[in-house]
Amino acid sequence: MNIRGHSDKMLLAFFALTTCALTASAQDPDYGATLYRHHCASCHGETGNGNGPLAPVLTVKPTDLRTITVRHQGDFPHELLGRIIGGEEVIAAHGTRVMPIWGERLQEDVLGTVSKPAVARGRIGFLVDYLETLQGTDTQDFDNVVLPTTGIPPRTKP
Repeated sequence: MNIRGHSDKMLLAFFALTTCALTASAQDPDYGATLYRHHCASCHGETGNGNGPLAPVLTVKPTDLRTITVRHQGDFPHELLGRIIGGEEVIAAHGTRVMPIWGERLQEDVLGTVSKPAVARGRIGFLVDYLETLQGTDTQDFDNVVLPTTGIPPRTKP
């Protein structure tokens, strides 16, 4: 099989993975991780290192998402990441946008009278919160975690 045929099959697999329904709900405390695995890991890798299974066939190498805070002088850029994921911000160094516009994809399964853009923004918030956990620091400024009312604070063991 030539490289073109191989990359076509990889891209087909990618789009098949990104269009199937998620089994987790927004009430799941690991919802951001579920969204990440479903939408991002195929390019950025399970650990966010930029070496996902599709990375070798991509023209632009996926970013190592574990170094976002380091690349922003110790600050985790919540709002900027939300705009990048949502498709509202293009990184000049990347030239044209090669990453899918997840703001559109994260609302495709929304039915009824619910605001699709609001659902997408919420899901992007969960993704950004999860990306912050990949930074290797103990500092997370997010509060977008929904836990059952156990009386146990997030990130502690009972």
